Amino acid sequence: MNLTFLPGKLLISMVGRHKGEKFVSAAKAAGARGGTIAFGRAVVDSKILQALFLADVQQDIVFTLMRDEATSVINAVRAICREHPKKSGGIALVLDVSGMLARQAGNTTDITEAAVGARSEKMDSGYTLLTIIVNDGYADDVMTQARKAGARGGTILTGRGTASEEDVKFFGITLVPEKEVLMIVAEKTLVGPILEAVRKVPALAEPGGGIVYSMDVEEFILLGQ
Repeated sequence: MNLTFLPGKLLISMVGRHKGEKFVSAAKAAGARGGTIAFGRAVVDSKILQALFLADVQQDIVFTLMRDEATSVINAVRAICREHPKKSGGIALVLDVSGMLARQAGNTTDITEAAVGARSEKMDSGYTLLTIIVNDGYADDVMTQARKAGARGGTILTGRGTASEEDVKFFGITLVPEKEVLMIVAEKTLVGPILEAVRKVPALAEPGGGIVYSMDVEEFILLGQ
């Protein structure tokens, strides 16, 4: 068995807390090699929920890499939600992956060379995933600004930076180890206004304050519907 880079798909499922294991099991039964579960909270754009202090909902975020089994895995995820619509709400996104490390039997030289620059078939859902990584405590400020430009909500994950003391000295900036990752799914027509609004957050104007990047969403799935 050898390792080689091949194009694929990434399925990101944002579901209720403690529901991630069920989605991983279903994906594996459909042919996926596994999955990774991260923990976050959904920031819901609802005045009623905010008034009841229920606007922050704990979530499992499941990352599943797929290749030829992509259609089967996506159908398996949809099946879970059809069986338990009220208990399996959330959203799922399919993103294009230009290269993923995969195991192949036999000589992989020809496969690897053929895969260089190759991409799997792409679709366009009309949505974009905006990912904003900021220092701990600022994701809610970014979400507030994004809402002003039309964003309906987002999901916040917690993490930490990996810079060493030498890196800090080299770049001449202060890096905060604790990070927050804000993921916003928005219509493509709103991406420009949201980015312009996010630029106004003071924390992002500071050196080492954060980064923002976007990815086209091939398929947007509203779970539980």
